[in-house]
Order: sequence, then structure tokens, then C-alpha cells
Amino acid sequence: MIKELKQVIVVQKKKFKAHGKFLITGEYAVLNNVPALAMPLKLNQYLEISYRDDQEITWKSYNNDGVLWYQLATNVKDLYSNRIRCSHPVTSKLREVLKTALELTAKDSLRGFDAVMTLDFDRHSGMGTSSTLISLVSQWLGCDPYQLQFKCFGGSGYDVACATADRALVYNYNNALPLVEEVHFEPIIKDQIFFVYLNRKQDSRDSIGMFKQEKLTDEMREELSNMPKGLIRASTDLSQFNKVLERHEEIISSVIGLEPIKSQFFKDYEGAIKSLGGWGGDFIMATGDLAARDYFKNKGYDKIFEWDAVVV
Repeated sequence: MIKELKQVIVVQKKKFKAHGKFLITGEYAVLNNVPALAMPLKLNQYLEISYRDDQEITWKSYNNDGVLWYQLATNVKDLYSNRIRCSHPVTSKLREVLKTALELTAKDSLRGFDAVMTLDFDRHSGMGTSSTLISLVSQWLGCDPYQLQFKCFGGSGYDVACATADRALVYNYNNALPLVEEVHFEPIIKDQIFFVYLNRKQDSRDSIGMFKQEKLTDEMREELSNMPKGLIRASTDLSQFNKVLERHEEIISSVIGLEPIKSQFFKDYEGAIKSLGGWGGDFIMATGDLAARDYFKNKGYDKIFEWDAVVV
């Protein structure tokens, strides 16, 4: 009896890119099918795949400063065996992502390849190392990025949408059947909007656990659902823009039971401050004139990004 030959993917030498992201509205509530405003960034993660003539596999990941932070040398057989499952948490997750991607494409195996990943942003910054990995692998192997995300990491998938978007978008999780609407969001007041890195890494799964669905009333849901387009409309007037941000912080605060970041650490700041993504870590968005940047620098937060420097 002739054995059926397994289908093998021929890996071409190609380079893929995926954008980092900022979640502007709808944190926590986005998983409850509330539309969220999100922005792709100019800062990317890249994956370069080079075909090999053997069954060996190498994988190298570099941070934005050029430091090699992860590497793997194995072969096709071992990658799909259980032998390396627990050898390294990153290896275990990478193996899961690759196997799941192949399952989603109904393929059986890979040939040998060399993979090199590089970053424009610090991998600890919360700009999307996991979501960009998902996007890159899905681009390479041709699977549905949302299904790959939901199976391997969970979450809403808004960050996967940002990875290949050309502009800001309104994202609806829609019970794992994502709806994505690209929108024009380039505030006239963008020179008074900036982003500050707080260097407080927030685990996404821990963050999601703070959301109390029973506290999200119908009125709150409706108000949050209107926030993306409301914020876009307010982006010609700083005073109105600040009011929308402050109201958004009030609603999320009441749902997750935490004080807004401004109340906790920056009470005397004159402009508006909004957490981006999970509260308690990564980035905030702040409004103010050029002198306002010094407020944060004087408190030790010197990683400040201007709108045009990071937003697609």
C-alpha cells in the first residue's frame, strides 16, 4: 500500500511586516462587543524567512536596540514533537503558533527555514509583539490571523487588525467574527497630543480579569460605543477632546474598580490623561502644549512620543 505523501509548504525568501498599535477607546469593553478606536503605528515588527535545503530550523528575534533576545535551533521533526514543549516558554508558544497556523491552513508540515525577527519598538513596551507575531506568521503561512490569535492568545483581536491597517480603525469583536471599519483620524490638534511610556508592564490576561461585565450598564455601553466617532468629531477642539477622554476614563474606572491614572499619579497635571490598553501599564495619551512634556520628564518619564513620529 502506497503511503499518502504529506503536503509540504515550500518556504520562499520573503520579508513581512506588521504594525504596532495603540488602543484609544474601548479598553476592556472591546471584548464585550463594544466598538473601539485603535491606531496602527509606524513602528513595526518584521519577519524574514529564508528557505533551506535541509530540515533544520533556526529562529532569531532581535529587540529594537539590536540585542538578540531569543533564539532557537532545531529541526522540523523536533519542532513538532513534545520534546521541546517545556524547554522555554517562548519556544513552547512559538511551537503552538506554528502548529496552529498549519492546522488552520490544512497543511501538514514545514520544510527547513531560517527566520529572523526584528523590531522598531522595544519588546517590553506593550506596542504589540504578540499580535505582530500572529500577523507575521499568518501572512507567511496564509492562515486567518484572527483565528490564529483567538486560538493561541485570546483577546479581542483589535491589535491584529491594526497590524495590517493603513489608517485608524473602529474595531468590533462581534463574538469572534471581527468587524473592522477604517476611519480618518488625524486631529487638527495633534501637535497637542503625545504619548508617554510609563514602563509598567501590564499582563493582558490579568488586565482583562479586572473587567466586571455586570457593571457595564446599557447606558455605559451605548456611550462607549459612541466614543470612537465622538472623539474623532472632537479632534478639532482641545477642550472638547479633553472632555471625551475624561468621560471615557470615568466610565472605565467605574467598571473595573480602579482610579484613573491621572488621579493616581498625576493629579496636578492640567491637561487630560488617558490610559491606552490595560490600566496600570505601558502607555498613556496626554494632551498639552510643548511645555507639558517637561511635566512628565521632570517625573522621570523621558520616553515621550509625538503623534507624527509614531502614528501611521
